[in-house]
Amino acid sequence: MQAHRLLEDPIPAAAHRWIDTFLDAYPGGFSSVRDALAAVAELRDEAVTLPALELERLRHRQVLFFLDAVSQYVDDQPELRGLPLDADLTTIGSEFGLAAADALGAVRMALTGKADGPPLEFLFPLLGHDRIMIRIGAVSSHILHGRGLEPIKFGPGGVPFETIQPQRPGAETGEPHEGS
Repeated sequence: MQAHRLLEDPIPAAAHRWIDTFLDAYPGGFSSVRDALAAVAELRDEAVTLPALELERLRHRQVLFFLDAVSQYVDDQPELRGLPLDADLTTIGSEFGLAAADALGAVRMALTGKADGPPLEFLFPLLGHDRIMIRIGAVSSHILHGRGLEPIKFGPGGVPFETIQPQRPGAETGEPHEGS
């Protein structure tokens, strides 16, 4: 990594921890150094590109409030390693009426622009506080300063399109959350 100007010499202790986390996040390894460097570059970027339809799925007031709460949660943490993210993020999501899968998917999409990848427990410390907050802020800003909260009416093939649909916290009905 030093040869590619990704690390200073000597390597600081924090960089050793980051490398260990990176190796844990990608247990299958990479087919080439080029592939590994591409993954490192993606993690070091301050912004990601979201697929248009995935960005549209996030275009809901409750989802943006949830992502903002996640950003505050991250800002409150002195260390991002070892957090019970699945439990914490789904609990935060439930406060905004989001199903667990929608909450975790929204966070992953906002942070990586992808539906899959390393577990969030590794992704958070790899990205770090600043990149997480920058990426979440960029998604919120793009949505609010673009078309706002008005989603597209139809998706590919003319099929009606829906954003993530929050439910009233604690509600057992299928009624959407107020403000939908």
